[in-house]
Amino acid sequence: MTINNLLSGNGLENARRSDQLSSALCLLGTFFLSVFGVKSYLSGLPSYGIGLLIFAFCTFLIWLQFKLTKNWLVFQGMICLGFSVLYLFLLASGGQENTGLLWCYAYPLIVFSLFGYRFGSLLVGLVLLLSVVILYVPDLWFVSHGYTDNIKYRFTGSILFVTAMGFLMERSRMQAQQKSDQANSVLKMMAHRDELTGLYNRRGIKECHELENYLDCSMQPEMALAVCDLDHFKRINDQYGHDIGDEVLKLVAGKLKSALRDSDLIGRWGGEEFLILLPNTSLKEGYQLLERVRQVVSECSYNVGNERIHLSISSGLSSTRYYDTWDNLIKAADKHLYRAKEQGRNCTCTTEH
Repeated sequence: MTINNLLSGNGLENARRSDQLSSALCLLGTFFLSVFGVKSYLSGLPSYGIGLLIFAFCTFLIWLQFKLTKNWLVFQGMICLGFSVLYLFLLASGGQENTGLLWCYAYPLIVFSLFGYRFGSLLVGLVLLLSVVILYVPDLWFVSHGYTDNIKYRFTGSILFVTAMGFLMERSRMQAQQKSDQANSVLKMMAHRDELTGLYNRRGIKECHELENYLDCSMQPEMALAVCDLDHFKRINDQYGHDIGDEVLKLVAGKLKSALRDSDLIGRWGGEEFLILLPNTSLKEGYQLLERVRQVVSECSYNVGNERIHLSISSGLSSTRYYDTWDNLIKAADKHLYRAKEQGRNCTCTTEH
């Protein structure tokens, strides 16, 4: 991620929620499988009880493996395989006193919650197809329990109903989540962008975590920082009105942004002031770049009727070569900006100029 990436997506938060859900599911699964496994074993169903205990142990290992390795893809694959096999085991064995079917209804809901409705539909569809084989194909060697036709039909219909409801609910949830994420992105952008110019505002620039990391690390390449001021902006506002002043600000903002590199960051610092960050740029290189930017602005003008407003900027430039904190960088750039104004405006001043 570069210094321009002020705002990250909300994938991290979604991943965190998925992590919490999966961990809770594994731990709850381990607990209930252990309890019912012991109960079945003591109730005279040793094979079924041992099978549940094996699933409980494997579920705990899946959770432990993820906590140690943080490999999300492997974790998802193991959960997918584990709970699918458990579902088929419950269906084929019948469970204690024919109660295995009752636990099968949770399977579609778990899969849709963990994997979403798209991949979940494929997985549940495959497992339901295997369910049909278990229920309706006679004399399968791995099926130890038989069901009446009435139970088969009722289970088939009810599991399809639960699957359809789980699919629709998960799709609705994800669509609502997408709309919420989009709304949050718009709000976050509004909070970090200047409404008039579309550039970053003061908050957007100051909340750049990459910038903080950049300043904290002494091994980072040199970075230049400039504060630019639109010359005689108060005169423009007083003579032509604030509407014209706003249009001039938007024009200058566009010129500044187009004249900079993709790696540079620009924001409206306040009023007619703009702040520019130039990563991987020495003070000398920054001065040369700011002079080109100044030249671009000085060559443009804004027409009001038959009158032409000539535009220019004054800039102060500082560098991490001389200053290692944000406040000192800003103060130095401001100091050089005032010096540029004192020298007649439409110029760039730095520590070395």
